[in-house]
Amino acid sequence: MAMRFTTASHPGTGSGRIDHRSPADPTSLYPEHRMPPISPPLGTIVAVDSHVHFHDLSDPAALLDSALAALRRNLGDKPLTAALLLTEPAARPTFATLKEFTAKPLPTMTAAAWRLEATEEAISLQARNRSGDTIHLIAGQQIVTAENLEVLALCALPEIADGIDLQATVRRVRQVGGLPLLPWGVGKWLGRRGRVISDFLAGSQEGPILVGDNGGRPAFWSFVPQFRQATAGGIRILRGSDPLRCSFKRRGPGSFGSLIDGPFDPARPGHSLAQTLPAAATRFQPFGSLESPWHFCRDQIALRLS
Repeated sequence: MAMRFTTASHPGTGSGRIDHRSPADPTSLYPEHRMPPISPPLGTIVAVDSHVHFHDLSDPAALLDSALAALRRNLGDKPLTAALLLTEPAARPTFATLKEFTAKPLPTMTAAAWRLEATEEAISLQARNRSGDTIHLIAGQQIVTAENLEVLALCALPEIADGIDLQATVRRVRQVGGLPLLPWGVGKWLGRRGRVISDFLAGSQEGPILVGDNGGRPAFWSFVPQFRQATAGGIRILRGSDPLRCSFKRRGPGSFGSLIDGPFDPARPGHSLAQTLPAAATRFQPFGSLESPWHFCRDQIALRLS
């Protein structure tokens, strides 16, 4: 399947589409964001949101409907395959809760009639609807290190303790079979903590590592030195929505991510993504818009008042 999508003329406008050719687009810092539309595909094209939080599981089907609608705004109306990489703290058992709905219709009034099914691995679930859309839900964890930095353990069950240093946390993620990702966050990559990230990226890596951009980064925050550093060092930059509770209806799961063109096994989606995402041969195409200045400021105020 060859997938093409159109782009608008200016990022951060709320249209959900980015002109990747525009020098005003801060994501043009990354070489993979200047690639032409993927054609022909190397493998299966999967829309991946690498930084997903489900803040309210009272209606899982509504969450899937919302994610599908966000994907549709960016990628069109054809049936698609997507992967939402859950990155919840260990104290929030989102994946385990979703697993309880396996092979049962989700309690909902929506017409899509989502059904959750088990896969051939313990770290993923598969959601299908009547229209032929498939959303893979992949287990993962958000970890806070001793330096008060975040590390995402992608494609792994949540079993890693907070509070250990960055190097040890990344090593532990690899030991449990996960893929470590260092996500950008507002203010978290500045000053002392920014130097910790830069020093880590400059060091030799004992295994795969990714860095993460997210849809909460405002369009005016165009320069992130660690992104340039990662690109120069051959480290891939993966995008994720990182929805806040206060921005969930506007910037929810599926609103910001990467089209991944590479090997993909739908029976073992977590395992195959853990191998495909860091591979140099895998081709990325971004989708989704960075945050507008107004919404960025509003969300930051709401976050601090909550």
